[in-house]
Amino acid sequence: MTEKIGVIGGGIAGAGAAWSLHRAGFDVELFEKGPALGGNAKTFRWTTKDGHADSPVLVVAWPQMYYHNYEQLLRELGVGITTLPISYFVQTPDGHFCQDGQTSIARRFSREFRRWKRLVALVTKINDFFLPKKTHESLYHFSYFNPLNLIPLYWLARLFGISSAFWETIFVPIHCASFITTSMKSVPAVILPLLESIVPLEEPTQMGTWVGAPRQVFDRMTERFSDKVHTDHEITSVKSAGGRYVVADKHGRSYEVDKVIFACDATSALNALESPTWLQRMLLGNTRYVDDVDPTFAKFVIHSDTTVLPEKHREQILSQYNTYSEIDEAGALECTFVISAQNPNIKNAGVPMLVTFNSHKAIDKVQKRVDLPHAVHSVSLRNLIMMFLSRYLQGKNDIYYCGTFTTPEGAHDLSFMSGLVAAQAIGAPYPFSAENPEAVADFRLMQKMMLKVGDRARLEKHGERALHDESHARAQAPEREDQPQQVADAYE
Repeated sequence: MTEKIGVIGGGIAGAGAAWSLHRAGFDVELFEKGPALGGNAKTFRWTTKDGHADSPVLVVAWPQMYYHNYEQLLRELGVGITTLPISYFVQTPDGHFCQDGQTSIARRFSREFRRWKRLVALVTKINDFFLPKKTHESLYHFSYFNPLNLIPLYWLARLFGISSAFWETIFVPIHCASFITTSMKSVPAVILPLLESIVPLEEPTQMGTWVGAPRQVFDRMTERFSDKVHTDHEITSVKSAGGRYVVADKHGRSYEVDKVIFACDATSALNALESPTWLQRMLLGNTRYVDDVDPTFAKFVIHSDTTVLPEKHREQILSQYNTYSEIDEAGALECTFVISAQNPNIKNAGVPMLVTFNSHKAIDKVQKRVDLPHAVHSVSLRNLIMMFLSRYLQGKNDIYYCGTFTTPEGAHDLSFMSGLVAAQAIGAPYPFSAENPEAVADFRLMQKMMLKVGDRARLEKHGERALHDESHARAQAPEREDQPQQVADAYE
């Protein structure tokens, strides 16, 4: 009899796990507490003069040099990828900063920018020393022995002669959109080169984005088991029953499954468990999310009121900048994502598309107000320890875990990969071709983060055989335009 797997959480981790399991022949039930799949990769339908336009609102782009597996997924699904210019504008009581080097604030901090570059170079050398076998650029390179895991970036920067004013005026406003928090003093120094390669402080960059909106990704991932996708199902109970599990939601609807994957936040997982062990209580109960320590991004407003932007620079920001951050006299930060700026999918829709966090202003032309509880776990030494220890939960009593708390940082590719690793631990093979060595290498690095040595050895042996069989099958198969569907059919 085919095993039935219950996946709790419909973000990219849960959808990725369910997609991988289904194409491997498992029976899947996917539960999402909200009205639609997507997690942080939400799609919003804007009302425009000519009808409507769909856009992302939180996850809007990604660094293509690192998202090897996520882009593999998009190619499998036939979702187009385009390029989005990324730039930042920061308004302070003393003037503004943007990444052109011409503002008075840029000149004021010129010496500290030079020190920042030297700091990046030093941290890069230390990281390379502890990762001598690094073969490609990856989000997944990690050494537990690197002392920079233990040293906060803020304090290392201060030792390097970089002021707290630089941190609060430049670093935090630019990176707050990525971390979904302004509380970053516990961010470990080890990730500095990664941050600087994705979002350089002094110059604009480019990232990938969808041709269309992220909803299509989730629709295409689940189209072959759409009858097993249960939205508006907030799971409140997971109880063992006769060697299986009964998964129940807050409305009393229940489903029997053989195994469970928690792809939701750690707190919801802990609350749903019938009799959590001491290890489950310790790890799930002590994971900290950004809104636990900083409410700045806990709520946001989706709107078209351009008066939240300074009048003097309003048109420039609306056409050229993706993120506008404003620091007031008291040091509080308000952040606005300018969704319509430069986005090729929607920039000509005829309506400004803004998402504002932590605003104390009256906002008009509101399309929706949204709460964002436990969106991403905080990047800190505490959560790195929780992540490391979570491997000892995987598979215990046929319960598995994926999502942001099982990864170093809640990036979209990391969460997706965590779902693939959880699915493989149950029995689904790695879903992509071995022809992309960087993607395969990232998957193996993710396994090392999430699984114990013995579990990895068993799965890697099985995985080598599966990858060899798939490569042989591809070599024998004729070229077809519907290749992504052909690959999916091979697993069903």
